[in-house]
Amino acid sequence: MKTVNSLSGGQTSSYLAFHYPADLEIFSLVCIDSHNAGRKLDKKLVQMANDRLQKYCKHQNEFVATSEDPMILKTMFDLEQLIGREIIWLRGMGWEQMLAIKQAIPNIAKRFCTTIMKMEPIFNFLLMYHSLPVKMRVGYRYDEMERMEKFTDIWRYATHCQFRPKSITWIHRWKEIIWRIGEFVLIENKIFHKQIKDFWEPFIKKDLIQFAPDSNCQNCFWKDSQQLRKNFDANPEIMYWSAIQEDLYGHTFKEDSSMLSISKLGIQLDFNFGTGSGCQAGFCTD
Repeated sequence: MKTVNSLSGGQTSSYLAFHYPADLEIFSLVCIDSHNAGRKLDKKLVQMANDRLQKYCKHQNEFVATSEDPMILKTMFDLEQLIGREIIWLRGMGWEQMLAIKQAIPNIAKRFCTTIMKMEPIFNFLLMYHSLPVKMRVGYRYDEMERMEKFTDIWRYATHCQFRPKSITWIHRWKEIIWRIGEFVLIENKIFHKQIKDFWEPFIKKDLIQFAPDSNCQNCFWKDSQQLRKNFDANPEIMYWSAIQEDLYGHTFKEDSSMLSISKLGIQLDFNFGTGSGCQAGFCTD
């Protein structure tokens, strides 16, 4: 049974890759298919990312932008140099296609984004190229062990279509399989957030690797409104793209406010910025 490290580009999952090598180091990039959202991206990094994505995701659109902090692109290339092993880059459908299919904006009541744009590409890759199940490690630390309870090991996917002569229609047939077995090595070894921060500090000072001030999707509905407001300063192209999507679909990421209204908030100087999103779907973490 092969081991897989699921990498997010944050300090915790990068620590996991550095200290606990796996057979497969996998990074799934969340993509926006609008050039406007990525107009300030370094063209060389964009090309390097496309070269990696071409290996297993050439059926997907060309990479032009991401809803994650663009710094993540450089982080993953630097991390690969530090660990001395290949990191497999994957992507699924972009935000635009997902929103068109769902006709909804992901929010606290409709949490489908991580499943579609992060988990599904990883499942598809493992199903096509490797034997299931795999032993999968995710960046759950000892100080967040409650997240283990939400880790799922079953995936439901369409296996084939069946024709129904009476109604002259096709229907999908589905199957559920166990595709991964969780390994929580950071919890087993009692690794706390402070230990991880302290470990990366000398690497950051020597500019061997840099991490985004706020990891994961910049527009994530799990983030506090103050963090979202800060992200308007850091990555305005991503955040205003998100505001436009809210206007197009008539729904909002946050239950009580729109992205446009958040962009007009004042910054609270005593707010603890840069804590990531802690996505409940089992993949995103700082």
